[in-house]
Amino acid sequence: MYSTTHFHSTTHEVLCIASGRARLCFGGEDNPARVETEVKIGDVIIIPAGVGHKLLQDLDSGFEMVGSYPKGKDWDMCYGREDEKANIEAIKDLAWFDKDPIYGDEGPALQVVCGSV
Repeated sequence: MYSTTHFHSTTHEVLCIASGRARLCFGGEDNPARVETEVKIGDVIIIPAGVGHKLLQDLDSGFEMVGSYPKGKDWDMCYGREDEKANIEAIKDLAWFDKDPIYGDEGPALQVVCGSV
């Protein structure tokens, strides 16, 4: 994960922590409602398109993760700049996952409806 807050407007993202531990920020560091959390090997995180995320600290100097995206989707990099308004507007038209990225045909990711669980 990058040390600069960014988000994706073309797809949702699944992060799998492969090694180490890290502190991550979701929602943007200037957002009072942001979430800062520690992740470790084996954790899986689903990040909806449009949610800013950033690496705050590699806690073990060995943090590695794998990012993946739904089949057929390409990711982009957005930073909330003025020239990205069309990208941001398009997020509302993205479909959610057809299958839970971890559990397949059934799973908690499929219970998300209109931004709530």
